[in-house]
Amino acid sequence: MLAVCKRSFLSLWCDNNPQGKNASKELCDILVVCDPHVVIISVKEIQYQTDKDPDVANKRWERGAIDESVKQIYGAERWLANATRVVRKDGSLGLRLPPLETRRVHRIAVAIGGKGEVPIKPGDLGKGYVHILTERGFEDLLTELDTITDLIKFLAAKEACTSAGCKTLVLGPEKNLLGYYLLNNKKFPADVDVLMIDNTFWPGLTEREDYKRKKEADKISYDWDRLIEQYIGPNKELLGEPEGQFTGMELALRVMAREDRLSRRMLAGAMREFVEQAMNSPFRSRTMCGDSGAIYVLIFFKPTEDRDHRLAVLNDRIGLARHTIGKGDTVIGIGFVESEPDTIDVCELGYLDAMGWSTEDDASAERLKAERNFEARLTRQSVTELEYPAG
Repeated sequence: MLAVCKRSFLSLWCDNNPQGKNASKELCDILVVCDPHVVIISVKEIQYQTDKDPDVANKRWERGAIDESVKQIYGAERWLANATRVVRKDGSLGLRLPPLETRRVHRIAVAIGGKGEVPIKPGDLGKGYVHILTERGFEDLLTELDTITDLIKFLAAKEACTSAGCKTLVLGPEKNLLGYYLLNNKKFPADVDVLMIDNTFWPGLTEREDYKRKKEADKISYDWDRLIEQYIGPNKELLGEPEGQFTGMELALRVMAREDRLSRRMLAGAMREFVEQAMNSPFRSRTMCGDSGAIYVLIFFKPTEDRDHRLAVLNDRIGLARHTIGKGDTVIGIGFVESEPDTIDVCELGYLDAMGWSTEDDASAERLKAERNFEARLTRQSVTELEYPAG
């Protein structure tokens, strides 16, 4: 289950068995922190007692597999409200928690062992909405919606539908509900009392030719996932960042991780094209915009260019990109270097918080643009990508 979470949320933002109020107190099974989102996941495995009366067996299983998970989730949320950092399983400090005023908490209970005998009913169980899933349902969900943005959109839509008073009845596997959501433009209906989901929705999605084309087109998007992971060490240290510090580099990687799967497909495709061109031409830089609104600047360096030079160029290009595009709160610079013939490695990662971008910043960037003859070498291209490509 941890492997599924790391694949979807990526390793930096996913902690298993973090500590609670002391070293012997487990906060939850899995904690995901990707500002502003905090996902609290509790997993309980209780074997259903088939030799007992169904009413007795159902209540015992619910008490152990669901009620205990919900209790742990609410307790974890309460503790996190007074914490500033994640405390990892080994006691080391992890990521900073989002401020309470902007924090968005998502609660997931994974109940194992029910053998399909007990109806699972998500909802507000006293202190906030809890999504309750079987192990298979959890894995199906995170396999299909394998970015934090795609997953959170589904959870929010499901929660809004249920909280509005709609009773959802799902026949067959829980992924039929996901199939309904994806087949209906990632929405659930408003102003309905009952939503019946039969066993045809998931096959109805996955057997479509445009869905198969989507899966094929998405393959390149995982280059973006791999790019992010290249900056993260085996112990979650950020390469090039002082030990234990999560500042500019984490901010940059977090923005990159918040791109949804379609945006990653487009960004990764442009990135691969850029690297191939840079290897075989004087082409040195490309600016891209993600669906999130973030601006990305790719820069190719020769092995003779040292780190100080690369950082200076990266910072210049970041500012120039913000000035040229004329909008955007976040700009990220990604450096690539030819470490040896025909081998490209990532190097420096730059981050600019442009929320306070001023006329003085524009003037400074304009002077730099003139000095570097930037406009003369600038070409623009707009690309439209369908999530479900036409045949």
